[in-house]
Amino acid sequence: MFRKYMIATIATTALFTTASAEENNTPPPERDNEIIAPITNGKPIIDIRYRFEFKGQESFVENAYANTVRTRLGFETGEVYNLKALVEFENVFNIGGDHFNSTTNGLTQFPVIADPDATEINRAQVTFTGIEKTPITIGRQRYNLNNHRFVGAVDWRQNQQTFDAARIASSLIDNVALDYVYISRVHRIFGDDHPLGEFDSDSHLVSAAINGGELGMLKGYGVLLDLMDAPALSSNSWGVRYEKTFPIDEKDNVALSVVGEYASQSDAASNPVAYRESYIHGEGGIAIGAFAGKIGYEKLGGDGISSFKTPLATLHKFQGFADAFLVTPPEGIQDIYGTLFYHWKKAPYGTSAKLLATFHKFKSDVGGLDFGNEFDASLAISFRENWTAQLKGAVFNGGAFGPADRYLFWASLRFQY
Repeated sequence: MFRKYMIATIATTALFTTASAEENNTPPPERDNEIIAPITNGKPIIDIRYRFEFKGQESFVENAYANTVRTRLGFETGEVYNLKALVEFENVFNIGGDHFNSTTNGLTQFPVIADPDATEINRAQVTFTGIEKTPITIGRQRYNLNNHRFVGAVDWRQNQQTFDAARIASSLIDNVALDYVYISRVHRIFGDDHPLGEFDSDSHLVSAAINGGELGMLKGYGVLLDLMDAPALSSNSWGVRYEKTFPIDEKDNVALSVVGEYASQSDAASNPVAYRESYIHGEGGIAIGAFAGKIGYEKLGGDGISSFKTPLATLHKFQGFADAFLVTPPEGIQDIYGTLFYHWKKAPYGTSAKLLATFHKFKSDVGGLDFGNEFDASLAISFRENWTAQLKGAVFNGGAFGPADRYLFWASLRFQY
């Protein structure tokens, strides 16, 4: 009932403001343009990605491999009467016979490659822009909170995660960005055929970002999750994040950077376990021309029974490409990592090339258990404006107490317009 009330309230506000604008003698578009303008001022959405993925995992006799194609086609209209709309369809299919566990095909003799066949409406949203610097968006939409650690679209997997939601974003105050999102349903990467492919939700996201210029960026956020289909994942998280870049030599592009973040999480709604855990992240980096490096520490707390969880995050971005820790262990996890990065902006066979290598060392938060280590590497080449090719690999060693050893390789080609 509350989620219906929230969406109805926001929609009514948008319609009332539109009506007020018309009463203030705002000239309507000419009749001929009422239908034509949103189309002629709109833009198509085309996003096609082919990917080959290989995965070998300890305890599986068979290795897994998948050839999948993800197609997103849609259209975003131009603006009329302070309104614009977006519709996007998504299809994922496997080329050739299944030789992997997609999570819906029943082939459990293979390791999981979570790209099941799916056809669905990925996004269907309406945005009202009649309030200055305060767009209101209602419908199925993408959403990324900060660096995706708590909430993200999971663009790495072929089927994107989207939300049936109402969102108000405001930048009316100089150097301050405010955001509120109400989520009534989560459409997860596993698709409609999976028993947990969707979560009914009564969740709230709030965030504020203050750009302090030379003082850095300060962000505060709250992630209040009530997931009816997964009550053990319901939680309240409150956090703060600080980011700062220190220019050293602008001529030679030399700079230092720091990131610091802290969050506290406790059980919420119908979660059967009472707990409170913390999240800590610190990172320092240096950039010299096309080269960059960083070292970091990330901790998701745990006590052996409960742990800090981020079920709506873009988890592939964190704790290694091998996705060994998609679920935080009950003992929690600490990750010490180092990354080297090179950006070749004028590569001979493309507009740019990006090379990355990262090493992770994992252990439990409580007990100091050895959870292993991982080495990741990737090469991405952009060319002809709309095309990106990528090679990527990961090798995970689970140590004495970590998940099963695994090694993965990806090759992909993507077109975006």
